[in-house]
Amino acid sequence: MGIMEDQHAAIEKSSLDIASLKAEEVYGLNECAWFFSKDDSCWELSNMAGAMPVLFEGYRWNSSEQLYQASKYGRDVECVPDSNPNVEPNVLKRIIAQKNARGAKMTQKCAVKAGLVRQDWEDDLFEVRIHSMLWVLELKLWCNQRTFGAALKNTGNLPIVEKSKKDSFWGGKENGGSLIGSNVLGKLLTILRDEKYEKVRNPDPQYTYPKGFLM
Repeated sequence: MGIMEDQHAAIEKSSLDIASLKAEEVYGLNECAWFFSKDDSCWELSNMAGAMPVLFEGYRWNSSEQLYQASKYGRDVECVPDSNPNVEPNVLKRIIAQKNARGAKMTQKCAVKAGLVRQDWEDDLFEVRIHSMLWVLELKLWCNQRTFGAALKNTGNLPIVEKSKKDSFWGGKENGGSLIGSNVLGKLLTILRDEKYEKVRNPDPQYTYPKGFLM
């Protein structure tokens, strides 16, 4: 069985309700724990928050966002952005070389535009992007219990929402006094807080996807 087949098998064993995660929801701004910028009290919940490295298979990733972006590509994928023709052509190597979350996200934009993301990434059957996001969030919790873990606990029993101007899939867009969207990231954070927190913080952590989603 190959790497991708192993990953698909792990996904099939997962208890995530993908349909529920992707369903659009409406959240009152005063009735949820939301984050948008580094000045917000819940900013540590963002994958773009700094100073929260994650460890996987002995390698130190500078952020959960960096590891998430890396899981989009095979090891041999190449793409050179028009704005920087002298850059390292290997997309995965460029992501790994980035020092912060924003750099990891931006350096692979040309590969997205060129259609080089793994074919099962947004596939309705596997939705690897969603499972990969939960994977990196679990690692982020294990490696950053005093910061990320505390931020999760401080949300209490409130729904968690990523407030966004553009993205109603991972977060919710503001409309009057509400945030509207699928808010998949926020829902995964809520699941991590309510269902998986103690399992991940355990000295012998129980990860949902122990082998991860790197290709």
